[in-house]
Amino acid sequence: MRRNLFILFFLFAIITIVSQENNIQNFSTSDGLSSISINDINQDEIGYLWLATDKGYTKFDGVNFTNYQQEKANCIFIEKNKIYIGLKNGLVVIQNNKTSFFKSKEILKIRSINNKIIIATIQGVCELKENYIQPLPINTQIDFSIINDITYFKKNLFIASNSGLWNIDKVNKPHKISKISNENCSSFLVNNNQIIASTFNNGVKIIENNSIIKSIQSSENISSIKAINDEIWIPSKENGIEILDLNNFTFKRKINKYNSAISSKISTIFSDNQNSIWIASLNKGLFKYSSIKTTNRPNIYIENVLVNYKKISLNNENLALKPNENNISFSFKTIDLNNARKIQYRYKLNKEFTPWNSQNKVDFPELKSGKYQFTIQSKNGNLLSKKVSFPFIIKTPIYKKGWFLILGGIAFCLLLAGIIDLYIRKLKKQNQQKVENLKLENHLLTLEQKALQLQMNPHFIFNVLNGIKALGNSGNSKELNTTISQFSKLLRSVLNNSRLEEISLHDEIETLKNYLFLEQKMNANPFDFNINTSLNNIDSEEILIPPMLIQPFIENSIKHAFEPKTEDAKINISFKVKHKFLYFTIEDNGIGFYQSKKGKLKSNHQSVALKVTKERIKHLSKYNSFSIEEMKDKNEIKGTKVEFKIPLKTDY
Repeated sequence: MRRNLFILFFLFAIITIVSQENNIQNFSTSDGLSSISINDINQDEIGYLWLATDKGYTKFDGVNFTNYQQEKANCIFIEKNKIYIGLKNGLVVIQNNKTSFFKSKEILKIRSINNKIIIATIQGVCELKENYIQPLPINTQIDFSIINDITYFKKNLFIASNSGLWNIDKVNKPHKISKISNENCSSFLVNNNQIIASTFNNGVKIIENNSIIKSIQSSENISSIKAINDEIWIPSKENGIEILDLNNFTFKRKINKYNSAISSKISTIFSDNQNSIWIASLNKGLFKYSSIKTTNRPNIYIENVLVNYKKISLNNENLALKPNENNISFSFKTIDLNNARKIQYRYKLNKEFTPWNSQNKVDFPELKSGKYQFTIQSKNGNLLSKKVSFPFIIKTPIYKKGWFLILGGIAFCLLLAGIIDLYIRKLKKQNQQKVENLKLENHLLTLEQKALQLQMNPHFIFNVLNGIKALGNSGNSKELNTTISQFSKLLRSVLNNSRLEEISLHDEIETLKNYLFLEQKMNANPFDFNINTSLNNIDSEEILIPPMLIQPFIENSIKHAFEPKTEDAKINISFKVKHKFLYFTIEDNGIGFYQSKKGKLKSNHQSVALKVTKERIKHLSKYNSFSIEEMKDKNEIKGTKVEFKIPLKTDY
């Protein structure tokens, strides 16, 4: 019992020592992997490790795993700046952070042959075209069954399938097809003038000149075959890894769960750019197996450039940005899978480098116009990377360019001169307007004074006084008192109104009524009158007009329209509000304007009064709104109509 325990302890110690000596690390789902079943490994030009797993594909920078997709990924092929990933349901192509997908049957291997991407699927060989995947004609000639690997050697295509090992002289239109072996082949390795092929159940075959020249017994269920440091590494899905000498194919050692900490279920092996060996297992995740310390300088790459928070192409050699494209962000990376956490960076934008730090992103907001060169560098311990630069220009805004400033200055001076000229013209116009207004006010004042002087016809006053005297002699005291009362009201209103520039329409109508009443009493030719108003619901006391504006026209109708004597003589007076104007209308059924004019000349008082009133109306309405016309019915004169308007004015 003690002896058995001692043996177990001894084996465990050996495994531990070997693991430490070779610096074996294991990464699983607890470290961020999406799956512990890994099918393929590859590395891009920046240094990222790409893994194909049962749950998609993963990118690893030495610290963090970034997982993509959910569909099973079988293989990864990288050429230049393109990454091709074979999935169970199609192909993913990644270039410049842009991802494309092409649907197809399950893809097991991808190769580049004569600048064409050739794809091995479970149902034959295909070629990737620009926008689709096209099966090759060879599929109709041979039943390849499941294709596990393809390679191009000496202008011939070699295909490893479940139905055997095939050699084809041309990819698209083959003339010669030969079957080298009936063995179920899993993978190829080209070495000098030989092809080394692994089989699932019958070891390794050495092929030369399309013939098998040697068979090497090895583990069963071989998954792939790799050449690393003059050694052939042969992983198995059941028995770990066998290592042979690449020159003479002799056995060197074996790595499995019994002599190391790795799994025995291995799918593939990969040697990275720092000579570390990565082992993909089918049940325990990813293993890093390395006993070699490298002293290679780190490489640094610019991953992304954002302009105003949008990605741009990194292929712009002479990037010229608009003035408003001045928010620039850079992200950069050095991938060191051995010492990922020790990488430090520094950068500069035209000036001095910043101190070393671990930040690999930097933002430059609101940069001014000008020429810039963004430079970065990384280090791993004492090893410095080369400096990488990204030049760009932010264009000068048009309003800051020299020619624009000169033109702008000239335009400003012209504008200023124009403004000054306009201001002077405006002042002159204002002064001229003031002079015109003063002249107008003077003229209106003169007209007002003349109007006041002409408000009451002396002849009318004498007639009224003589009439009152006659009534006194007749002894008709009642009519005498009424006439005296009306006359006194008229005189009072005329005197009161003469002191005012404006009176209410109501007061004007009352004055007219008193005047017309007295005219009816004293005139030899009897007449009736009627006063109508249509004021759009405005109170007549709220409407303001100049005093005695309509009286001269009424007086003219009374004196001349009804001579000779007219039966049923009538005067209609109307006041109407319409479109912010007050309309005045005087209609009589007399002999007509032109007949009256022929009959006799107006008195000097009436002539002057009418002329002054017309001028007042013209100035009040800003243009000549006065009209006089004869009313006719079948060419028979029925009277005269006088009409004019002034702007409506109220006391509110």
